[in-house]
Amino acid sequence: MNKISCFAVTVALTASLIGCSTNEDRIPSLCESFSDYFPVGVMINRSIVRSMNDTVFVKKHYNSLTSEEEMLPEIMHPRKNRFRWRVADEVVAFAQRNNMKVRGNALIRYDRMPDWMCFDGERITSKDSLFSRMKTHIDSIMTRYKGKIYCWDVVSNAVADDTTIILRQNTWLYQIAGDEYVEQAFRCAHEADSTALLFYNDYNLNRPDKLERTCQMLQRLIDKGVHIDGVGMQGHWSLYEPTREQLETAIARFRSMGLQVHITQLDVSLYKWEPARRTMRRREVTVYDEEKKTAQSAQYQMIFDVLCKNSDVVTNVTFWGLDDRNSWLNNYPVRGRKNFPLLFDTYRCPKQVFFKLVDDAKGVHGGPVEN
Repeated sequence: MNKISCFAVTVALTASLIGCSTNEDRIPSLCESFSDYFPVGVMINRSIVRSMNDTVFVKKHYNSLTSEEEMLPEIMHPRKNRFRWRVADEVVAFAQRNNMKVRGNALIRYDRMPDWMCFDGERITSKDSLFSRMKTHIDSIMTRYKGKIYCWDVVSNAVADDTTIILRQNTWLYQIAGDEYVEQAFRCAHEADSTALLFYNDYNLNRPDKLERTCQMLQRLIDKGVHIDGVGMQGHWSLYEPTREQLETAIARFRSMGLQVHITQLDVSLYKWEPARRTMRRREVTVYDEEKKTAQSAQYQMIFDVLCKNSDVVTNVTFWGLDDRNSWLNNYPVRGRKNFPLLFDTYRCPKQVFFKLVDDAKGVHGGPVEN
């Protein structure tokens, strides 16, 4: 790129940033706009909580926080007698200073377990040892943040994508303890903090087959007297799913089981869901034209219409990223591909869909559903 081109790009970027900053007072707060319905949260990480610009933005638009990775087992508890508290402590302290809720993500997740929890040296550990270590892990974390983290994703992503089974079986947790590890995690969590809300969290729960198998697992636990308060539906959705019927059906199913629903990781991708990483194909291009913007706006409006009309059971909605520039969907699952899945664009300016959602919240839904 030549000097003139670089200068033009710099001027355009600066102008866009200044434009957003200049009109900041005219931009309504997202969480205040939905205050009659549910808290509106956002993913937060080390760089965000330590950035003045980011924290100002977060304080304006969100009243609930979920740590991106800092509370996952392998990061927070990498060795048997070592915890990494620093970043999680910063997130919780920031939330308390600003009267925000905090969701804990996540106590047990099959692909983010530290080796010491599942192995004794090079040998796989016993079920009793695993359960003892899980209890220590859960007790230590939940006790530290008791009264500060109001809700925990106790277990995440345990249900298989394979439609012929319920739980993932090719995991060390399952190999050691079968499906008992899920029950054990919830029992330990309730013992550690009986005041915290306890959730099971997973993706693609709008899809009928995964919804059914997840409900089977949860119902078995409930029938055993295991304390579960709700389900986190990871809202990594797209222009193509969920349909209104799928979303309404999933929420109705969880409602019938006496469970709350949190939308835990919301973004709306331009692309269909893909299960594996890959590189961009030849002639594959990223296009965010008016047609895509209109489709994304319609999808977001449908999603929020359903969520607001079910706000008696939908009690938290959390976005997975601040803006399109920093979305995890850039380069994932397709390396080299740009995505535009959030309400704020690459310059952190609100998109038109942002204003449509705010207007809908004020005038279309007719107020919150009574509990």
